[in-house]
Amino acid sequence: MDNTKYIALSRQMALWRQMDMVSNNMANMNTSGYKQDEAVFSSYLVKTENGKGLAEVPLAFTQEFATYKNFAEGMIAETGNTFDLAIKGDAFFAVKTAEGERYTRKGQFTLDAGGMLVTSTGDPVLSENNEPFFFAPGETEISIAENGEITTENGTIGRLKLVSFNDNQKLQKTANTMFANTNGNGMAFENDNVRVLQGAVEKSNVNAIEEMTKLVNLQRSYEYVQQMIDEEHDRLTNTITAFATMA
Repeated sequence: MDNTKYIALSRQMALWRQMDMVSNNMANMNTSGYKQDEAVFSSYLVKTENGKGLAEVPLAFTQEFATYKNFAEGMIAETGNTFDLAIKGDAFFAVKTAEGERYTRKGQFTLDAGGMLVTSTGDPVLSENNEPFFFAPGETEISIAENGEITTENGTIGRLKLVSFNDNQKLQKTANTMFANTNGNGMAFENDNVRVLQGAVEKSNVNAIEEMTKLVNLQRSYEYVQQMIDEEHDRLTNTITAFATMA
């Protein structure tokens, strides 16, 4: 395969990866707490093996450099539900899962059969003491303050564990809009700029119109590259045929 096709295929692979990412964003545009992904690409140069002097021109291939997670705050929507919580500011709820502690902005919580505060997948929501919250049967006057403190008519139950990180880009996405921290990424538990809003949820930060426009442009670019590959194939085929006829 000639260099032209290698370069074109590297571009197609990058476009395919980006289309997959945009499609996933669009699929989650109605998922509370979802954070949009964006691909970052770069080119890398490779010298031709036989090129010398003026012919020694490097080839520029496309490669995926990184995935950028957009942590911009989504729209806050009021629901009026007691255990729907939204965070204003740079922080996450802490959740205990089978894989370890995870962090999320999706505050659509509920009570399980035992009165424990859990996520939609049944994982316990953690307090600042790394313990789950339990509510007694019949407790109805449940109030969650802006600092995350939870009280009922029987007194204070505890305070939500709200976690901030030195670098959000070092967080790894896992399942169900959750993130796992990575080694060396510092955590903080006190942030005066963070507020918890009861009876509200944070919507996805995906802009549907922008993502649809991206997808259309990516599809056109992919088709253009494919057309270039087909034309290059025809050119080489015609060249070989012409030389064979001359011989």
